[in-house]
Amino acid sequence: MGNLLKRGAAFCLAAVMCIGCTTACSDKNEDGSSKDGSSSAQVTESIGNLDLSDVKNESNVPKDFSEKFEAEDGKLSGSASIKTDEYLGKYNGKGFVMANTTGDEISFTVDFPADGSYDFKFRACAANATPAPIKCDGEAISSFSSSKQTFEDVSAEKVMIKKGKHKISICSGGTAIFVDNFTITAAEEVDLSQYEVSNTLSNPNASENTKRLYNFLCDVYGKYIISGQSSGDNLGKESREFIKVSEYTGKTPAMLSLDMINLSNSAISKGAGGGEAVIDQAIDWYNNENGIVSFVWHWYAPEKYLGTNGQPWYRGFYSDSTSFNLAKAMNGEDKEGYDAIVADLDHMAEMIGQLKDAGVPILWRPLHEAAGDPNYPGKAWFWWGSGGKDAYLKLWKLMYDKFTNEYKLDNIIWVWNGQSPDWYPGDEYVDILSYDCYPEKRDISSQKKYFDLMQSCTKTNKIIAMSENGSLFDPDYAFNDGARWAWFSTWNGEFTLKDMILSDEYTSFDEWKKIYNSERVLTLDELPNLKTYPLDTEKFLAEQKNK
Repeated sequence: MGNLLKRGAAFCLAAVMCIGCTTACSDKNEDGSSKDGSSSAQVTESIGNLDLSDVKNESNVPKDFSEKFEAEDGKLSGSASIKTDEYLGKYNGKGFVMANTTGDEISFTVDFPADGSYDFKFRACAANATPAPIKCDGEAISSFSSSKQTFEDVSAEKVMIKKGKHKISICSGGTAIFVDNFTITAAEEVDLSQYEVSNTLSNPNASENTKRLYNFLCDVYGKYIISGQSSGDNLGKESREFIKVSEYTGKTPAMLSLDMINLSNSAISKGAGGGEAVIDQAIDWYNNENGIVSFVWHWYAPEKYLGTNGQPWYRGFYSDSTSFNLAKAMNGEDKEGYDAIVADLDHMAEMIGQLKDAGVPILWRPLHEAAGDPNYPGKAWFWWGSGGKDAYLKLWKLMYDKFTNEYKLDNIIWVWNGQSPDWYPGDEYVDILSYDCYPEKRDISSQKKYFDLMQSCTKTNKIIAMSENGSLFDPDYAFNDGARWAWFSTWNGEFTLKDMILSDEYTSFDEWKKIYNSERVLTLDELPNLKTYPLDTEKFLAEQKNK
């Protein structure tokens, strides 16, 4: 795509990120004019109702604004306390503050001079890298983290705050943090070049439908966030989650996230039924609903190795519930185990082959969360991660080779979800990077730490997505601070429903409605025709301009 999407005049977001100062995608005719008949002075690059102009942030914060706060001068709550020891290094002022557990806070009333974007720069350290929330008037809006045992300079950048006096709180994320001081300054602009990604897939022989979908994802990256929802009980669009989200918000998620869980050979051997239903659901969602399909695979270990520690077979994707050792299988010590996983891959290739035959491209997210939580290294909870990084990488590359080269599956967009940069297989095996975020309840911050973590995996600009989430993030914050996830996909069950109706336990009802009706969030009705989407957007726009 190169600089194609930079040629149009930039969208201007209001300083408080009320993204509506430009015409929404659903408010435009195909020629870019407003549906109410008014004209717009903005030059745009559009495909149908999609405006592909860059989305820039405007901020009214004076460039020289700077205000410094000593932590010990704040209002302390919970068990937060002032310390004067120097075991963490020299401190400024009269001491520093330790906030040890959830509920501990350091609060200040801050008078912000204008609506806009601010940087928070801390001198702090922490017991581990667990993010420490920053709250504005009690609402989590960002976070910072430190992994050192002595004071260091850390920051939370591009935090969106409205003009006026606000209560700013620095909070423990459940583990000890030590704060000496912090400074609030005007933020720099978001670097839009990070969203310039190549529309070339890792598989040069990808099908036309797959290329069209991927080109669409590349085009809207950094300009829109695609809405997604995991289907409870693998019921597809008939799942309770989809029904209740649609009923409450008036919008239907654009992406249907399904699980291949009951298509493992072990599940079939144990009599788990209904596995192939997800194939039909995927075909229906793409071919009849014009939706995007994402697949994860909770892969049961080979049957022989199930039942460890008295656990039932249906927990057999967890490390503590199987004796299967991937490292031994991959290095030749366990040939039977190796043959069993190859048989599983062969069977899965047949299933994905049915989607290929139906012309359905998929976002394929196998071996997810392999490294576990990067805040707690060495605690991989799935068997494909507990055998270690080297075994995992061998398995990823084996799967990629079999599916791409042996079975010629040309309908796969490869989504890597290993969670740790050290576990990245390499650009030649990956199309999209993603992270699974489960923050505190009602934490609407963008989770930028994890977005940046995924960016650090490669020097190549790649699409970055939030492939699973508990609490939903506010798109205004994400666009403001640069964590412009390609999509979100809220997990099923308690993260979406309570007593079979939409729940506000993790995401408030106001946020549910705001997010799904945001001009920057694409829902099912706002997707272009994915089967006819241009293969080459620059060429398409040039041809349209010359008509």
